[in-house]
Parts: sequence; structure tokens; C-alpha cells
Amino acid sequence: MRAHARANPNTWLNVIDEAFDADEAVPSWAVVGSYPVDSDGEVGATFHPNESYRPSPKALGYPEPQSELEELMQLVDAQHRSASELPPLVLRSTLYVYAMAPQQDHLTGFYDRTGRVVVPAYTSREMIPADWPGARMVTGRQLLPFLAGHPLAINPHEAVTAVVPARQLRSAEQQR
Repeated sequence: MRAHARANPNTWLNVIDEAFDADEAVPSWAVVGSYPVDSDGEVGATFHPNESYRPSPKALGYPEPQSELEELMQLVDAQHRSASELPPLVLRSTLYVYAMAPQQDHLTGFYDRTGRVVVPAYTSREMIPADWPGARMVTGRQLLPFLAGHPLAINPHEAVTAVVPARQLRSAEQQR
């Protein structure tokens, strides 16, 4: 960093979020902040934070994603990607839903904190609540006919969760 500053006097030395490669094009919101570089190429002591910085999932301390869906959920939560990208991926992802028996062919919904009924689903077996009697593995597409208009709550009670309305899933299915 000091060598770069000496080679570029009268500029700024940017601190880049660890998820980005500083040798490639970096969006302005991935810059954590900057240090001034004086006319002698010396780095100043005063750090200037970037007010539009959006920390990456890694910088936020999120766990390593175990699936493509978990990765996208983290990126959406960190405001690096749009929530509109979730429904198509949810449809083709494997999820685990509440089941009294493995052959159960209906969904069970639960009330969330606001009093609305949501259908909980998890992206991995390890996340399934210990007090569930069982879970069955399905794709988001297989769930769609059984949601009855209720939203899908993915990984509720985890560090990163997403609530995807049934209408958005239906729309994504129709655009397929």
C-alpha cells in the first residue's frame, strides 16, 4: 500500500472490502473508505469512511454459504444484489419443510411475529429446528401449488432469512 502511495502522490488510498479484488473494477459502494496521500507519497493518518459503503456478507461476519440460495440471500441482505433475483432461484432450490411424516403431501404454516401465516423452509438439514418431528426435502417448485397464497419464510431464526411472497414465486414460474 505504501509503495502504491509513493507511486501516486496527491491521491487517495482506497480501502476495499475484503470480498472484492482490488486489481479488478470495484463498485464505489465496495470502498470502505480512503486515506489521503500527500505530495511526497506518504499516507495520511486520517481515515475518511465512505458513507455509501455496503459491507459484503464476509465483512458482516456471515457464515460461509452452503448453497447458491444461501449465497444469494446473503448478497441480497447486504444490498449487493436485488431481492427480485430470489424467486427463480428458490423455485429450483432444494428446501426442507416441516413434516409429521416423510410422505406428508401438505404444508404446515406457522404464525410469524406479525400474526401472518408463513411456511418455513430451510436450505440445509442442519438448520432444521430440533423440536420439529421431521422434515421432508422438496424443491421450491414442488412447494408452489401448496402455498395457498402464504409466503415462504426461508431460514427463519437464522442470521440471514428471506420471506418470499407466493405471488412472486408464481410470477417467476410463469416467466420460466
